Amino acid sequence: MKPLVSIGWILLSDVTDSSLLREYERAIAKVRDAVSNDFPELSWEMPFVRRRRYPPHGALDPLDLLEAGLLEKTKNKWDYAIVLVSNELQPRYRISTIGVPSSALEVAVLSSSEIDNNDNPDEQIAMLALHLLGHLWGLSHDDEGPMMPPEDYKSLKLCGFSERQKEKVAQRLREVSDERLEEREAKWGHLSFYWSTFWTDPGGILKDVRDYSPWSLPIKMSRMTAATAVSMIFILMGSESWEIGIHFSPYLLFVGTVLAVVGATIFIFAGQNLGQISRETGYREQLSRTKIVVFTTLMQGMFFLWLLFMFFVIVVGLVFPRDILNSWLGQKLTLTQLFKFASFAGILGLLAGAVGGNLEEEEEIKADLFYDEET
Repeated sequence: MKPLVSIGWILLSDVTDSSLLREYERAIAKVRDAVSNDFPELSWEMPFVRRRRYPPHGALDPLDLLEAGLLEKTKNKWDYAIVLVSNELQPRYRISTIGVPSSALEVAVLSSSEIDNNDNPDEQIAMLALHLLGHLWGLSHDDEGPMMPPEDYKSLKLCGFSERQKEKVAQRLREVSDERLEEREAKWGHLSFYWSTFWTDPGGILKDVRDYSPWSLPIKMSRMTAATAVSMIFILMGSESWEIGIHFSPYLLFVGTVLAVVGATIFIFAGQNLGQISRETGYREQLSRTKIVVFTTLMQGMFFLWLLFMFFVIVVGLVFPRDILNSWLGQKLTLTQLFKFASFAGILGLLAGAVGGNLEEEEEIKADLFYDEET
């Protein structure tokens, strides 16, 4: 028996236009045919449900739609979900967008608001859906196949994935189609379930984390970075902080850095309710995987913030008038001492940044962590 991959389609707009509904159904059929041809070793299921949650006009926030899709996906035990709306989508980073994939949530949002009803709308919807699914399956933009950037979506023609893309996707789908952890064993411990979830697909999880560019979080989370920068000014201008920082042992600074990175991550993760992404209770491998991706992305972002300010302090220390620093310390500042102080200052700045991180808008942080792109 072929492994089953299920992709749920949820129509959240209260569409009454029967012709548009038929276009949606034809698009779903074309996507099913396309993936069946590309991956004949798998069995495909694509249920289509209508929820009539929003009127079919007015712009909608993709973040709300992603979370609604996640709820449907976990409730129905689908592997992936595509949320369909006839409404426009509210962009955060671009002038406009017609689709938002989230590999962390394994859900994508697709808007048909700009689809040309006079020129094969079902084919355009199907091609956009394949592009979004490609992101959910770990693919990046490419010069061929559905992963070409769909800037001119009106000229899109339905085509299959390239051989190179199919090889990458097939490995991900084989892992997804395996039996879920909660189906293998009735009783789990909290830590053991998350540990087992990670080891079911460590490569895919780490790739998802990398694709979210955690090194860019200090720039995206501007309030957190500003709080860290303010604390840096006071630390750099105080002779006592320099004197304390250079006397810490490298071992204590290493332990302090690890604790600060993990502590700041937990503080923001809990303070911004990033773990509360579904009303589903109990152990769910899909939800646990999402939380691991989000937590790891945020933790790497905290590490890069520490690294950024450590580098900043080193540069400042090198350009500071050396006579002033030597008079503060009562001795000549060595390069080793400068690195120790920079590490110490980075720890304090990171802890201050964690407080600033909770000043960020919850929706903005979630968008930064959940969106793969605005298509």
